[in-house]
Amino acid sequence: MLHREETGSGEPLVLVHGAWADGRHWTRLARELADGFRVVSYDRRGHGRSGGAHGTIGDDAQDLLELIADLGGRAHVVAGSLGGTIALSAATKEPAAVTSLAVHEPALPALMGGAPQAPERIPSAKEFAEDSLGEGAWERLTEEERKGFEDNGDVWAAELADATAGAVRPEPLPMPLLVTIGGVSPPFWRKVAEQIPGATIEEIPGAGHLPHLTHAREYAAAIAPFAGPTR
Repeated sequence: MLHREETGSGEPLVLVHGAWADGRHWTRLARELADGFRVVSYDRRGHGRSGGAHGTIGDDAQDLLELIADLGGRAHVVAGSLGGTIALSAATKEPAAVTSLAVHEPALPALMGGAPQAPERIPSAKEFAEDSLGEGAWERLTEEERKGFEDNGDVWAAELADATAGAVRPEPLPMPLLVTIGGVSPPFWRKVAEQIPGATIEEIPGAGHLPHLTHAREYAAAIAPFAGPTR
Protein backbone atom coordinates (compact mmCIF):
# COMPACT_ATOMS: atom_id res chain seq x y z
CA MET A 1 0.00 0.00 0.00
CA LEU A 2 1.47 3.35 -1.05
CA HIS A 3 1.39 6.17 1.46
CA ARG A 4 -0.42 9.18 0.04
CA GLU A 5 -1.67 12.57 1.19
CA GLU A 6 -4.26 14.96 -0.26
CA THR A 7 -4.99 18.65 0.00
CA GLY A 8 -7.24 21.12 -1.83
CA SER A 9 -10.20 20.55 -4.11
CA GLY A 10 -10.88 20.47 -7.83
CA GLU A 11 -9.57 18.23 -10.58
CA PRO A 12 -7.04 15.68 -9.28
CA LEU A 13 -3.37 16.54 -9.74
CA VAL A 14 -0.78 13.91 -8.80
CA LEU A 15 2.79 14.77 -7.76
CA VAL A 16 5.49 12.18 -8.59
CA HIS A 17 8.79 12.51 -6.76
CA GLY A 18 12.23 11.60 -8.04
CA ALA A 19 15.16 9.72 -6.51
CA TRP A 20 16.35 10.31 -2.94
CA ALA A 21 12.96 11.80 -2.14
CA ASP A 22 9.38 11.10 -1.13
CA GLY A 23 6.04 12.88 -0.85
CA ARG A 24 7.24 15.10 2.00
CA HIS A 25 9.27 17.09 -0.50
CA TRP A 26 6.09 18.22 -2.28
CA THR A 27 4.49 20.00 0.69
CA ARG A 28 5.44 23.53 -0.40
CA LEU A 29 4.22 23.05 -3.96
CA ALA A 30 1.04 21.26 -2.86
CA ARG A 31 0.18 24.23 -0.69
CA GLU A 32 0.58 26.58 -3.66
CA LEU A 33 -1.64 24.43 -5.91
CA ALA A 34 -4.35 23.51 -3.41
CA ASP A 35 -6.64 26.44 -4.29
CA GLY A 36 -7.28 25.07 -7.77
CA PHE A 37 -6.67 21.33 -7.58
CA ARG A 38 -7.17 18.23 -5.49
CA VAL A 39 -3.44 17.69 -4.98
CA VAL A 40 -2.26 14.15 -4.27
CA SER A 41 1.31 13.35 -3.28
CA TYR A 42 2.56 9.87 -2.53
CA ASP A 43 5.68 7.92 -1.62
CA ARG A 44 6.75 5.60 -4.41
CA ARG A 45 7.19 1.93 -3.49
CA GLY A 46 10.26 1.38 -1.32
CA HIS A 47 10.44 5.08 -0.44
CA GLY A 48 9.62 7.00 2.70
CA ARG A 49 6.47 5.74 4.36
CA SER A 50 5.51 3.23 1.64
CA GLY A 51 6.47 -0.37 2.21
CA GLY A 52 8.16 -2.96 0.04
CA ALA A 53 11.22 -2.89 -2.15
CA HIS A 54 11.75 -0.12 -4.67
CA GLY A 55 10.55 -0.84 -8.18
CA THR A 56 11.67 -0.44 -11.77
CA ILE A 57 10.48 2.45 -13.92
CA GLY A 58 7.78 0.13 -15.25
CA ASP A 59 6.63 -0.80 -11.75
CA ASP A 60 6.44 2.84 -10.72
CA ALA A 61 4.59 3.81 -13.89
CA GLN A 62 2.00 1.11 -13.22
CA ASP A 63 1.67 2.28 -9.60
CA LEU A 64 1.00 5.80 -10.87
CA LEU A 65 -1.67 4.58 -13.28
CA GLU A 66 -3.36 2.57 -10.53
CA LEU A 67 -3.37 5.63 -8.28
CA ILE A 68 -4.97 7.70 -11.04
CA ALA A 69 -7.56 4.97 -11.56
CA ASP A 70 -8.38 5.15 -7.86
CA LEU A 71 -8.87 8.93 -8.21
CA GLY A 72 -11.44 8.47 -10.96
CA GLY A 73 -9.40 7.43 -13.96
CA ARG A 74 -7.94 10.75 -15.08
CA ALA A 75 -5.59 13.31 -13.49
CA HIS A 76 -3.08 16.05 -14.14
CA VAL A 77 0.45 14.83 -13.39
CA VAL A 78 3.40 16.89 -12.18
CA ALA A 79 6.76 15.17 -11.75
CA GLY A 80 10.45 15.92 -11.36
CA SER A 81 13.72 14.25 -12.30
CA LEU A 82 13.31 10.45 -12.18
CA GLY A 83 9.65 11.06 -11.37
CA GLY A 84 9.44 12.73 -14.78
CA THR A 85 10.77 9.57 -16.40
CA ILE A 86 8.08 7.56 -14.61
CA ALA A 87 5.34 10.01 -15.55
CA LEU A 88 6.35 10.03 -19.23
CA SER A 89 6.37 6.23 -19.22
CA ALA A 90 2.89 6.10 -17.66
CA ALA A 91 1.51 8.72 -20.06
CA THR A 92 2.87 6.77 -23.03
CA LYS A 93 1.32 3.55 -21.77
CA GLU A 94 -2.13 5.01 -20.98
CA PRO A 95 -2.44 8.52 -22.43
CA ALA A 96 -6.16 8.71 -21.67
CA ALA A 97 -5.36 8.65 -17.94
CA VAL A 98 -3.32 11.87 -18.03
CA THR A 99 -5.17 15.16 -18.48
CA SER A 100 -1.98 17.20 -18.68
CA LEU A 101 1.64 16.44 -17.91
CA ALA A 102 4.28 18.77 -16.44
CA VAL A 103 7.78 17.37 -15.91
CA HIS A 104 10.78 19.22 -14.49
CA GLU A 105 14.16 18.18 -15.90
CA PRO A 106 13.18 14.53 -16.48
CA ALA A 107 16.07 12.08 -16.11
CA LEU A 108 16.18 10.47 -19.54
CA PRO A 109 19.48 8.64 -20.10
CA ALA A 110 18.53 7.91 -23.72
CA LEU A 111 18.58 11.67 -24.39
CA MET A 112 21.46 12.51 -22.08
CA GLY A 113 24.16 10.51 -23.85
CA GLY A 114 24.84 7.98 -21.12
CA ALA A 115 23.68 4.71 -19.64
CA PRO A 116 22.34 4.49 -16.09
CA GLN A 117 25.04 3.56 -13.59
CA ALA A 118 25.49 3.33 -9.84
CA PRO A 119 27.55 6.07 -8.18
CA GLU A 120 30.97 5.25 -6.72
CA ARG A 121 29.98 6.63 -3.32
CA ILE A 122 26.71 7.33 -1.54
CA PRO A 123 26.88 10.76 0.11
CA SER A 124 25.11 11.66 3.32
CA ALA A 125 21.60 13.10 3.10
CA LYS A 126 22.96 16.55 3.98
CA GLU A 127 25.67 16.32 1.33
CA PHE A 128 23.16 15.27 -1.30
CA ALA A 129 20.71 18.02 -0.39
CA GLU A 130 23.34 20.76 -0.43
CA ASP A 131 24.83 19.49 -3.67
CA SER A 132 21.34 19.73 -5.19
CA LEU A 133 20.15 22.92 -3.49
CA GLY A 134 23.27 24.86 -2.61
CA GLU A 135 25.49 25.32 0.42
CA GLY A 136 23.55 25.98 3.60
CA ALA A 137 20.30 24.59 2.17
CA TRP A 138 20.06 21.86 4.79
CA GLU A 139 19.32 24.40 7.51
CA ARG A 140 16.57 25.99 5.40
CA LEU A 141 14.69 22.73 4.97
CA THR A 142 11.90 21.73 7.33
CA GLU A 143 12.36 18.76 9.63
CA GLU A 144 10.04 16.71 7.41
CA GLU A 145 11.97 17.64 4.25
CA ARG A 146 15.26 16.64 5.88
CA LYS A 147 13.65 13.35 6.95
CA GLY A 148 12.58 12.83 3.34
CA PHE A 149 16.22 12.92 2.29
CA GLU A 150 17.44 10.83 5.22
CA ASP A 151 14.95 8.02 4.60
CA ASN A 152 15.67 7.49 0.90
CA GLY A 153 19.42 7.41 0.34
CA ASP A 154 19.52 3.63 0.57
CA VAL A 155 17.62 3.14 -2.69
CA TRP A 156 19.21 6.04 -4.60
CA ALA A 157 22.17 4.06 -5.95
CA ALA A 158 19.97 1.23 -7.15
CA GLU A 159 17.62 3.66 -8.89
CA LEU A 160 20.50 5.31 -10.71
CA ALA A 161 21.61 1.90 -11.98
CA ASP A 162 18.14 0.89 -13.21
CA ALA A 163 18.73 -0.03 -16.84
CA THR A 164 15.03 0.25 -17.63
CA ALA A 165 15.29 4.05 -17.32
CA GLY A 166 17.44 4.05 -20.43
CA ALA A 167 14.63 2.47 -22.42
CA VAL A 168 12.27 5.41 -21.85
CA ARG A 169 12.26 7.46 -25.05
CA PRO A 170 9.65 10.23 -25.23
CA GLU A 171 7.02 9.77 -27.91
CA PRO A 172 4.46 12.29 -29.19
CA LEU A 173 1.65 12.47 -26.62
CA PRO A 174 -1.92 13.72 -27.05
CA MET A 175 -2.15 15.67 -23.78
CA PRO A 176 -0.67 19.13 -23.09
CA LEU A 177 2.98 18.61 -22.10
CA LEU A 178 5.04 21.15 -20.17
CA VAL A 179 8.77 20.67 -19.56
CA THR A 180 10.23 23.09 -17.03
CA ILE A 181 13.91 23.75 -16.51
CA GLY A 182 15.73 25.68 -13.82
CA GLY A 183 17.28 29.02 -14.71
CA VAL A 184 20.53 28.07 -12.95
CA SER A 185 20.55 24.41 -14.00
CA PRO A 186 23.27 23.04 -16.31
CA PRO A 187 22.56 23.70 -20.01
CA PHE A 188 22.15 20.00 -20.83
CA TRP A 189 18.69 20.04 -19.21
CA ARG A 190 17.45 22.43 -21.91
CA LYS A 191 18.97 20.16 -24.55
CA VAL A 192 17.01 17.24 -23.08
CA ALA A 193 13.80 19.30 -23.03
CA GLU A 194 14.26 20.29 -26.66
CA GLN A 195 14.30 16.61 -27.68
CA ILE A 196 10.91 15.83 -26.12
CA PRO A 197 8.26 15.89 -28.90
CA GLY A 198 5.50 18.46 -28.57
CA ALA A 199 6.75 19.96 -25.33
CA THR A 200 6.16 23.53 -24.23
CA ILE A 201 9.40 24.55 -22.51
CA GLU A 202 9.41 27.06 -19.67
CA GLU A 203 12.32 28.25 -17.54
CA ILE A 204 11.89 28.95 -13.82
CA PRO A 205 14.23 31.89 -13.06
CA GLY A 206 16.68 31.29 -10.24
CA ALA A 207 15.66 27.67 -9.75
CA GLY A 208 17.70 24.50 -10.14
CA HIS A 209 16.83 20.81 -10.21
CA LEU A 210 14.43 20.89 -7.23
CA PRO A 211 12.21 23.97 -7.65
CA HIS A 212 9.50 22.53 -5.41
CA LEU A 213 11.89 23.04 -2.48
CA THR A 214 13.32 26.42 -3.47
CA HIS A 215 10.86 28.22 -5.79
CA ALA A 216 7.48 26.62 -5.05
CA ARG A 217 5.47 29.74 -5.83
CA GLU A 218 7.18 30.32 -9.19
CA TYR A 219 6.92 26.62 -10.03
CA ALA A 220 3.19 26.63 -9.26
CA ALA A 221 2.75 29.75 -11.39
CA ALA A 222 4.10 27.81 -14.37
CA ILE A 223 2.02 24.69 -13.69
CA ALA A 224 -1.38 26.06 -12.70
CA PRO A 225 -2.36 27.92 -15.87
CA PHE A 226 -0.97 25.11 -18.01
CA ALA A 227 -2.81 22.33 -16.18
CA GLY A 228 -6.21 23.87 -15.67
CA PRO A 229 -8.95 24.34 -16.16
CA THR A 230 -9.29 21.29 -18.39
CA ARG A 231 -8.35 22.17 -21.92
